[in-house]
Amino acid sequence: MIKKTFYKERPALEISCDKFSALFLPSDGAKLASLKYNNTEFLAQAKSDKYRRLGLDTSYIDAECSAFDDMFPTIDPCEINGMQYLDHGEVCRREHSVEIDGDAVTFLCKLPSLNVIYKKTAYCNGDELCVKYSIENHNSFDFPYVWAGHMMFKGESGAYAVSNFPTDSPMTVMFGNTESGEKALHLPDVGNKQYKFYYTEAKPPVKCGVVYPESKLQINVEFDNDIMKYFGLWVNPGDLNGMYNIALEPCTALYDNPVNAEKAEACSYIPAHKTVEFTLKMKFEEI
Repeated sequence: MIKKTFYKERPALEISCDKFSALFLPSDGAKLASLKYNNTEFLAQAKSDKYRRLGLDTSYIDAECSAFDDMFPTIDPCEINGMQYLDHGEVCRREHSVEIDGDAVTFLCKLPSLNVIYKKTAYCNGDELCVKYSIENHNSFDFPYVWAGHMMFKGESGAYAVSNFPTDSPMTVMFGNTESGEKALHLPDVGNKQYKFYYTEAKPPVKCGVVYPESKLQINVEFDNDIMKYFGLWVNPGDLNGMYNIALEPCTALYDNPVNAEKAEACSYIPAHKTVEFTLKMKFEEI
């Protein structure tokens, strides 16, 4: 079922099934602002009562900075082929048009400065939330990009991330300090410092999730094809914006922007005048 509603006074569309509901904000990057299971919120929420909008020239960190934004075509800002890739990408900063067809809703966003059209369609499939992505490159050259799911799940004591990458996989720490191996996946207690790392070997298609032992629940995220190759994890135990969250970052390329990824021969490209497509599936599992 799809219905129109509001989130912090922002227009929203809610997709609901038997046990979960998902709230998207078409005017705010088609952000997945809320994901509830049995009426319990599992995405990290910003503390402010008023929604802090993100514009083309404003700070991502100082805006709402919560829940699940699409990062495209970069996370860190850079310039490629004379094009400006904005901080945390452009998609999360732009209004999307909406088309509802039965029990599916499509969000469409044109990026004129990049000559790219970005589209995603969200729907329920049984007890799964599915989001099908389609990204069109209208340039005459292969378009280098990073797509990353900026999935800020709520924190809970004992929570930890899981993935289809072995826990002893090679990793690069982007910032902060963390131990290697399984300990890097566990959310520290409140009051510790944030950190982020990537596993540096590709393992497509990515499967990942968050386990909540206290809530006896696991959130599973997976993709349907080999475009999603890499996995990063950002852990924030209160250091940034006073939030307590564990953020999965499944991605198409490493190191937060295409320039860095190209240097490491780990970039992703949309071929000239072609389209890249992939589908995200998200499911709750009681444990």
